[in-house]
Amino acid sequence: MNPFAPLIFFLGKGMFRHAMLLAGISIISWYLSVEGIDWAAYILWISLILLATIIIWRAGDFFSSAATYIQEKHEIPQSIKAAVIDAIASSFPEFCVAVIAVLMIGRAEVGISSIVGSALYNVLVIPAAAGLVATSPMVISKEVVWRDNIFYFGVVLLLGAMLWQFPNEWSIGVALLFLLAYIGYVALLHRDFKKSRNQERDNFITEEVEDDEEDLLELQSEKKAWLWIMLMMLVMGGASHMLVESSLSLGDLLGIDGVIMGFVVIAAGTSVPDTALSVISAKKGHYDAAVSNVFGSNIFDICVCLSIPILLALAMSGEPTYIDLPQTGLIWSLIGATLLSIYFFWSNNYTLTKVKAGMMGILYLLIILISFTF
Repeated sequence: MNPFAPLIFFLGKGMFRHAMLLAGISIISWYLSVEGIDWAAYILWISLILLATIIIWRAGDFFSSAATYIQEKHEIPQSIKAAVIDAIASSFPEFCVAVIAVLMIGRAEVGISSIVGSALYNVLVIPAAAGLVATSPMVISKEVVWRDNIFYFGVVLLLGAMLWQFPNEWSIGVALLFLLAYIGYVALLHRDFKKSRNQERDNFITEEVEDDEEDLLELQSEKKAWLWIMLMMLVMGGASHMLVESSLSLGDLLGIDGVIMGFVVIAAGTSVPDTALSVISAKKGHYDAAVSNVFGSNIFDICVCLSIPILLALAMSGEPTYIDLPQTGLIWSLIGATLLSIYFFWSNNYTLTKVKAGMMGILYLLIILISFTF
């Protein structure tokens, strides 16, 4: 039996080769850095960041597959699945990063910046990538633009208000406010689902990655599905920890603050899987599916991924979470990008053209460049 068979099954044959190459580079770079070769440390941390991103990507695929099996078995409404199950599947790495930042390294601002950076990446890069690969201009439904995007904008304003009102520490009141906002979002989705259920079929499209090189996860019992979910949560947690530590170490070498590394590197590392899924949806002409998960995922990131670590820290230490986030410009950049995305999705009869998609991509690059000056 091939000793690498489990890894090949998990990563797929093509991704397995890339992962092994990165692992080999990491080992060689570590040895060279121990021998006193300074430049090897840069290669070491970059290789580990890329390797962690690959692991998070694949674990998210398996997590989503197992979660979909449970949803179908219990006939959970698609509205709840989209807001809860899909959001958890795509945002669990961000949740792990926030927990690690708050509980393990004591730097809540790194968790906040990574979630803000992930939200910015999702709202600009994912629609840009989907719009550029789409075979025609992307026509988005009004429901996605107004309900999801506007609610998400409200959550971003809530985040800005909390950082302005409580700039130094967050306690149980802030955490519960975010959780109540997310519960309200789920209730809104469920209400709309019940309203439309008698008018038309629920036409939610489940995307499948067409890859002949990958073995699909076939489940025959709910027990196995839960086991896969638990296992993938552990895998994503470990990979997220590696991503955080490697990014902060690379930042130390480059002289870049950990908040900026969270905003740029960690955020991108946890958001790449969502980009791949949206690109696949856009290529197939499923334009609503290509962008709808963006807003649900961002709402989950801000409301849940920030509040749960605060509550855990409060339960463990009995003290509020201390925050040191001097780069308030990060929040303003997210607010501005959200307003721009609303306009781009609304204009031209809810159509995202390639020109607007390209402008969103360029704007993201400009914000990232400017962030290094904060």
